[in-house]
Amino acid sequence: MPQKSFKILAQGCNFMDPVEVFKLFPVPIFSVKLNNYNEINAKLKNYIEELRNNNPSGVKLSNIGGWHSPNFDIKKNFVIKSFVTNVKVVLNGIFHNQMGWDFQDKQIDISNMWSVINKKNSLNVRHNHPNSHFSAAYYVKIPENSGQIKFFDPKEVNAMYYPKKRVYNEFNSAVAKIRPEEGKLLLFPSYLHHGVDENLSEEERIVISFNVIVR
Repeated sequence: MPQKSFKILAQGCNFMDPVEVFKLFPVPIFSVKLNNYNEINAKLKNYIEELRNNNPSGVKLSNIGGWHSPNFDIKKNFVIKSFVTNVKVVLNGIFHNQMGWDFQDKQIDISNMWSVINKKNSLNVRHNHPNSHFSAAYYVKIPENSGQIKFFDPKEVNAMYYPKKRVYNEFNSAVAKIRPEEGKLLLFPSYLHHGVDENLSEEERIVISFNVIVR
């Protein structure tokens, strides 16, 4: 497939033409805000807090100091079933329109879903999600300064060896951060390593994560 390119001027260089740059194999992170998210989030928050009341110890995975839920009951709980229905509409559009995949709706499988509650000074260490195509973070409650999500360049050489940077840009940055927002869904390739900064607020940060397989 032909690749789009753009041209930049190389200042101080004796070039006949501008430098042409091909951006090959980009890593997409899709961001979508759900309709009626306030109503959705109120119901999800109640469900998550009930899970924590029933299982206060939770599970330990990427969370440091926070509470990580067991997997949700995707098929039986009405609140989660309704949320999954909304999410699948978003996934369908992204996979069809942005990714250009050829598939039927029934092939989208949310394999597992869970929540993480980060209290003050909690964080999530670097990790990824194997055995799935895409992963997602959906933000239920996000106080100010409660932790940005950060993504790491999948090209290891860029993090292991590089000259001193004059300016930071998309070609030389090894880490990129995205500020979370209540009601927003972030969708990204499951192989992409990511983590969450420390919660510096006095309030809890609540996020739902899930993995997607297209069969």
